[in-house]
Amino acid sequence: MRLAAKTLTALTVAAALALAGCGGDDDSATTTGTGGGAATVRTEDLSPQQQKRLEQLRERAEQKEQKQPARAVPFREPTGPAPTSSASLPNEGEKSVTPGVPTTKGGDNSIQMSGVEGPAAERVQAAKVAKAYFDARAAGEWARACSYLMEPLERQLLAFGDQARGRELDCAAVMRAFTARVPDRVLREAADIRVISLRVNGDGAFLLYRDGTGEAMVLAMGREDGFWKVGAIAGNALILRF
Repeated sequence: MRLAAKTLTALTVAAALALAGCGGDDDSATTTGTGGGAATVRTEDLSPQQQKRLEQLRERAEQKEQKQPARAVPFREPTGPAPTSSASLPNEGEKSVTPGVPTTKGGDNSIQMSGVEGPAAERVQAAKVAKAYFDARAAGEWARACSYLMEPLERQLLAFGDQARGRELDCAAVMRAFTARVPDRVLREAADIRVISLRVNGDGAFLLYRDGTGEAMVLAMGREDGFWKVGAIAGNALILRF
C-alpha cells in the first residue's frame, strides 16, 4: 500500500509540475507546496532556464499521457450480494481490533489496528470490488480484473511488463503472465472470500477476509473517484507463520 501511495504522490507532483508550464489568463501557474497548500507562481517571474525546464516537463507529461493505453474494460461498481454482512461492526470508527479478526499475541498486529474500522457501507463496497476482482482472475477475464485495479498499480504492471519483455504489453497480458503458473484451484479458493474488516486510513485501506481455505488474508486497497479499488495483485496472509 505504501508503494501505491508513493506512486500516486509522484504522479500528482509530476502533474502539478507539468501544469506549471501552462499559463492562464494571468500568465501564472499553480503548484503544490510541501505543506499541502497551493502556491501561485507567475511565469514572468521565472528565469529563462526555469521557463524552459517547465516547458520540457509539460511536453514530457503530454507525451507520457498520450502513450498511456486506455483501459480495455472501464471500471463499473459490481452488483449483487457482497461477501460480507451489511451490518455495522461494534468498533466502527474505532482503532480497536474488529471482533473475529485474528491477532498474534506479542506479535505484529499493526494491520489489524491500522487506521480505524470503516463504515459498513464502505466495507460492503470494498468487498464487492475485491470479490469481483478475484472472480475475474479465476475466470481468466484479465481485462476485467485490471479494471478493478488502482491506476498507479496498473501503471506499475505495465512498466514491469515493458521491462521484462522489452515491448509494450497491456495490463491484461501482464496479469495473465503473473498467474500463468497458478493452479485453477488456488485461484478459485482465493476468490471464495468472506470479508470481516475494513481498516481505513484516509484514502488507503486494508481489507481483511478469509479465503476458501479459511486462511485470514489482507488485501491493500485505495480510494479513487469515490470508489475503493484494488491496490495489490493478490492478498497476503494476515498472520505470518514461521
